[in-house]
Amino acid sequence: MELGPLRLQHYGNRILALMLLLLHAAFVWGQGELWGQAVVLAHYGAFLLWQPFFSGQQRLPWHRALGVVLVGASLAGLNNVWVASLWCVILAGLLGAVAVTLPSIRERLGLWVAVLYLLLLLFVWLLPQGYGLPVRQIGQVAIWRDSLLLLPLLLFLFPSPRISRGGSAVDLLYALMFVLIIGVLALGSYVAMHLRHSDYASSLALSMSTLVATLLVFAWLWEPRGGSSGLRDLFSRYVLSLGLPLEEWLKQLSDAAEQQPEPDVFLRSAMAGFTHLPWSTGVTWRTPVTSGSLGDKSRHATSFTHLEVEVTFYTNATVNPAFALHLRLLTEIIGYFYAAKTRERAMRANAYSQAIFETGSRLTHDVKNLLQSLKTLCSAAEHSRPEQAMSLQSLMQRQLPQMAKRLEITLDKLKAPERALDTNQIQAREWWRVLKARYAREELRFVIDDPAATTWLPQELFDSVADNLVQNALRKRVGQPDVRLSVTLDTRRQLSLTVCDSGEGVPEAVMDKLFHAPVTTYDGLGIGLYQATKQAASMGFQLELVSGEEGDVCFRLVKGEG
Repeated sequence: MELGPLRLQHYGNRILALMLLLLHAAFVWGQGELWGQAVVLAHYGAFLLWQPFFSGQQRLPWHRALGVVLVGASLAGLNNVWVASLWCVILAGLLGAVAVTLPSIRERLGLWVAVLYLLLLLFVWLLPQGYGLPVRQIGQVAIWRDSLLLLPLLLFLFPSPRISRGGSAVDLLYALMFVLIIGVLALGSYVAMHLRHSDYASSLALSMSTLVATLLVFAWLWEPRGGSSGLRDLFSRYVLSLGLPLEEWLKQLSDAAEQQPEPDVFLRSAMAGFTHLPWSTGVTWRTPVTSGSLGDKSRHATSFTHLEVEVTFYTNATVNPAFALHLRLLTEIIGYFYAAKTRERAMRANAYSQAIFETGSRLTHDVKNLLQSLKTLCSAAEHSRPEQAMSLQSLMQRQLPQMAKRLEITLDKLKAPERALDTNQIQAREWWRVLKARYAREELRFVIDDPAATTWLPQELFDSVADNLVQNALRKRVGQPDVRLSVTLDTRRQLSLTVCDSGEGVPEAVMDKLFHAPVTTYDGLGIGLYQATKQAASMGFQLELVSGEEGDVCFRLVKGEG
C-alpha cells in the first residue's frame, strides 16, 4: 500500500521520534563503527520522510535530487563528532522554525521537545568530545546520556503537526536565527573555557547567561516602551525603502492622480519618477490603448503586469527577489490607479451621454404635450359652429400665445440645456384658468381652494407635471371610458397639485422604480414622470404617488419643506 501525504502527516511525530532514535544510535552508540554509518543512512531516510520542504508526490529535478544524495553521503562518509554536531544544530534550527509557524500549542510543544533533545545531546555529549574534554565516570555519563531517549518517546503524547509540504512550512529567517543562536552559544562556551581557564559547565553557563542578556537588550531595543520608535520601525522603513524612496514616490503618485484626469497622461507622469532613481536606467509601459518609454534600456529588465498595465523596469544590475517584490507592489499600485482613472473617464462619458439622453427625452415629452394641446385646439376649431365663433376666437387668443411661449422655452432649452432653468413665475389663479381652458373638452373635475389665489408658482414645472399626469390618466379612458379624473390645486396650506383618477392601479413592479428610473409601460408611466421628478427636485418640489390602488390613483406635486 502506498504511503500517501495524509498518512505521513498522521504519523509525523512517530517518524520524527524514529528519526531521533536512529540519530542517537548512529552518533552515540555507533560512532566510529561501520554499522553506525549504515544507521546514519537510515536516519537520513527517516528525515526525508518527515522533511517539510518537498511533497512526497513531487518529482525533483536531477540537480536537486543530486544535492539530497550528496548530503546523505556526506553524513555517512564523514563520520566524526563535528559533522554530527553541525547536523544537530541544523536539525534544531529547522524544527524550531517549523514550531513557530504552527497555530496549535500542543503541536508546537511536541517539536520543542525534539529541539530540547537535540540541544541536550549536543551540549552534553557531542561538544565535550569535540573539545577534547576527558570523560570520567563513564557509567554515570552513559546513564545520563541514554536517558535523553525519553524525550523522543514523549512525542507520542502530542498530535502530529499539520505541515503543508512544499508550501511555506519553514520560515528560513527563523531557521537561520536559531542556527546562529545555537552556534554562538556553542562557540561562546569554547572561547570562555579557554580565556578563563574554567571548566566546561561554568563556561557554558556564562555563555548562556551572556547570550540571554544580549537577547533581552536586543528585544528591548527592538520595541522599547514609552511610545518611542525602536529597531523594528527602523527595520521596517529600511525594508519598505530598499532601493526605493517609497514615501517620496507615493507622494508623487498621489499628486499625479489629483492633477491628471486622463489615464495616459497620469501613467506617463507616474513613470517619470522611476527615471530619477539611482538603480534605474529607464522604464517602459504598455496598455491596451497606448504605450510609452522613458530613459534608456539596459540588458537587465524586469517586467510585471497588473490590470492590463505592463511595466518593464531597466536597471543597472540584476534585480534581487526582495527588490522584485517591491517593484511588483508598485506595479499593482499603478495598475489600480490607472484602472480607476479609466473608470472615471468612462463614467464622465456615460454621464455626458446620460445628460444628452435625459435632455432629449424631456424636450421630446414637452413637445408631445404641446402637440396634444394643439390637437385639442384643432378639434375645437373643427367641431365649432358659426354661432361659437366669438368663443372660439377667445379660446385661440388665450391658448395660442401660451403655446407659443412654451414652445419658445423648449427651443431655448434645446439650444442651451445647462442654462435652461425655469425662472418664469405665474400667479396660481391665472395658471389655473389656462389649465381649465386647455382641458375644457376632456370632462375633468377641477377643484381649487382659493379661486382668487395670488400665490406665485413656476409655470413650466406645473405645466409639465400637469400635462404628464393628466395625459397619463386620459390614456386609461381608451379601455375604460367611465374613468373619472380630478385635478386639485391647494395654495393656502401648502402649494400642491394633485391629479386623481378611478382607473387601473399602478403595478408593484412599476411602483418600485416609478420616480427613480425610466419605466417602459403601455400606459405611459415611463420617462415622463422620471423627468418630471428630476425637474421638480431641482426646484424644491417633490412628485409623489399618494395612492396607487385600483379605482384610486393619485399623484401629487408638493413644495418640499425648508
